[in-house]
Amino acid sequence: MKRIDSDYCVIGGGIAGLSMARELARSGASVTIVERDAFGRGAAWQAAGMLAPMVEARLQEQGVTAFMLEALEYFKAFAVELQGETGIDIQLSTDGSLLVGVDRDDTEKWRHRYEEYRQMNLPVEWLSGYECREIEPYLATGIPGGIYSRADEQVDNRRLLDALVSSCAAADTVTMIENSGEGELVVSGEHVTCYRAGELEVHADRYIAATGARVGWLRNALPEIARSIRPVKGQVIRLDQSRMPLVSHLIRTPKMYLAPKVDGTLVLGATSEEKGFDASITAGEIMELLRAAWETVPGIFELPIIETAADFRPASVDHAPLLGATSLENVDVATGYFRHGVLVAPYAASILVAQRTSGTHSRWLEQFSPSRLGVAQTA
Repeated sequence: MKRIDSDYCVIGGGIAGLSMARELARSGASVTIVERDAFGRGAAWQAAGMLAPMVEARLQEQGVTAFMLEALEYFKAFAVELQGETGIDIQLSTDGSLLVGVDRDDTEKWRHRYEEYRQMNLPVEWLSGYECREIEPYLATGIPGGIYSRADEQVDNRRLLDALVSSCAAADTVTMIENSGEGELVVSGEHVTCYRAGELEVHADRYIAATGARVGWLRNALPEIARSIRPVKGQVIRLDQSRMPLVSHLIRTPKMYLAPKVDGTLVLGATSEEKGFDASITAGEIMELLRAAWETVPGIFELPIIETAADFRPASVDHAPLLGATSLENVDVATGYFRHGVLVAPYAASILVAQRTSGTHSRWLEQFSPSRLGVAQTA
């Protein structure tokens, strides 16, 4: 049995766990971060890297919207710091989002959403079809109008993950263990004594569960967490527009999004399927994504397909994050970020680490506390 001792053990090497480990290391704590597979290759690797609190806002989820807006402001400084640490350009783009409809029904959906945005005082504007095509000339000529959000941003999520891995690897106080397989928390009373995975045991003062949608390993130790997170499958296609640049802004319709990257990749996604952990790529869903993209930007028809993939968003029962203390006295959780992981994970990490290392409290730890699941917590 291999034993590692540290101040903190972070379980999960995706964007939530890597952000947490980096923030803990910056505070001076020693950290062991353990990943069942490879670091930085989970759901965030397959994502589009959208930092879009405006277009993701929902009138019935204004608390989450306010959190995302704060997270976007935090992300701007975070991106500069991370690039300075690692030398990796994560390609933060500030071009905004364009929401369009290809038919009357889609346009009416956006009209309704636009009125919701106005009720929330979000900085968006309604554009005619002509004005939309001034921004994106290759849009289909029949598009009657849409919403333009100048404040939304995006990032190259794969470069971001590589930068987070690089930052953690360069920190003297971080021990990184990948390909460990699934482990478990060893519990004594209301206290965790170690995290065990195969021949590895990590002994820490505190444990942070940040494994995204894969929370089944918590079924014995924290059943209330395990039953409150479900996987929402998303299938994604990566296209090559390097020789025929068609899209320069993030474009969304009610059926799909198109996210252009600086290297010429165009990310087309994403389905939303309640199918458990079925990672198969299906012809029907891929066909519908391509059809929706072609109806919006007809030139898509000529683009080569680079890659297809599927992964799983971690969705809580109320679609809000689970962040902070659990019913075990030395375990925190950081998951349930749903569609917003790339945007909110770094900010959530800063909030939780500030609470644990310096006692700085945030209202978000109350709003997103797992205690809302009806289980007593130990702060």
